Amino acid sequence: MNKIKEVKERVDIIKVAQYLGINLNKANKCKCLWHEEKTASLSFSQSKQIFHCFGCGVGGDCITLVSKVLNINAYESAKLLNEVFSLGVDFGKRETSRLEVNRYIQEQKAIERFYKWHNETLQMLCDYLHSLNKFEKIQQQETIEYYIDLLIFGTEEDWLWFKKTEEGWCKEIEQKLDTRNIRGMSTL
Repeated sequence: MNKIKEVKERVDIIKVAQYLGINLNKANKCKCLWHEEKTASLSFSQSKQIFHCFGCGVGGDCITLVSKVLNINAYESAKLLNEVFSLGVDFGKRETSRLEVNRYIQEQKAIERFYKWHNETLQMLCDYLHSLNKFEKIQQQETIEYYIDLLIFGTEEDWLWFKKTEEGWCKEIEQKLDTRNIRGMSTL
């Protein structure tokens, strides 16, 4: 097994955050470390062993967290966590190959892109719902609210299903918003 994955499976992301000096509230949230904000949008999930910022979209697992906070690569992060938490992963026998490290980095980038899509799509649907006139609201409000709820309360599998099945519909909505100039106004 890949040493990075072994470390990831053996360590708790909440303990890693505490080790890094990140002060989490009772809901395992804090202000994001990577952008300015007034409220806590950086969330840590102990059950999924991931972190995610709902403001800027940064996220990942414990290896990514250490890499981003300490500005070191994934292999060095895994080695550090192994030492700090005495995880027992033997890094001496065989070095993790460059291919394994690159594959891990690519997986993390894909996860970040997915969460960025999620955040942008949720914002776009909210903007669209608010832009509808009365007649359009009567026709489309229930569907749009269902998808907004799915993106807020659904699982990652629900989000993936939505992305696969409704991406064309979302692009149509985005074009309508661009036509109405709502997208530019929402960022003011």
